[in-house]
Amino acid sequence: MNDTIIAKQASQIADLERRLRRLEDIEAIKVLQRTYGYFVDKALWSDLAELFSQDGEIEIGGRGVYKGLDRIRVFLRDVMGKGHDGLNHGQLMNHMQLQGIVTLDESGETALGRWRAFIQAGEFGKHAQFAEGVYENAYVRENGTWKISRLTWFATYYTPYEKGFGQETLPLTTMSESFPPDRPPTFTYAALPDVFIPPFHYPHPVTGDKIGRNVKQG
Repeated sequence: MNDTIIAKQASQIADLERRLRRLEDIEAIKVLQRTYGYFVDKALWSDLAELFSQDGEIEIGGRGVYKGLDRIRVFLRDVMGKGHDGLNHGQLMNHMQLQGIVTLDESGETALGRWRAFIQAGEFGKHAQFAEGVYENAYVRENGTWKISRLTWFATYYTPYEKGFGQETLPLTTMSESFPPDRPPTFTYAALPDVFIPPFHYPHPVTGDKIGRNVKQG
């Protein structure tokens, strides 16, 4: 076997190893995001916070942006969790993570992802609602482990279970007065019946164009 063949095979092996690493990274990010959903389901706020990078950011609907792991931890536990970890008796909070598209940076150290959340929330005998929306997230490899560096959830709708989005919708959640965010919401928009298209982090997969460039918002 001559040197040219050996060099070609070595190059092919290196390329396959690189592609395998990228596939493994994408799968690790998908596991990370799905784990986020499972933790929200059971209000495991302290565990959930550990999915974020040290300088991570979180933005849920109209609540504004919280930056840094310490701020995220307090926001999750005290604002979202109302001061404690775990669900109350009779409480339901399913956050299904669907339709994930992960785009890994060429460096293999950062990535972007788009997901959809379908949400069932309520308390037995008291109230129930459905919600749905889109995540546009960023991820970073921190000390060898993939973490969420930015999580942004754009609400499409909130609706009471009894009537559904065909009859009644609820407004976006607003910024906390007791624990204000570090920045106001990144985008000004309203939930259904208004229409808002969260920007896609990736181009059209066939044409390469910006998605929705000809669509009028509103």
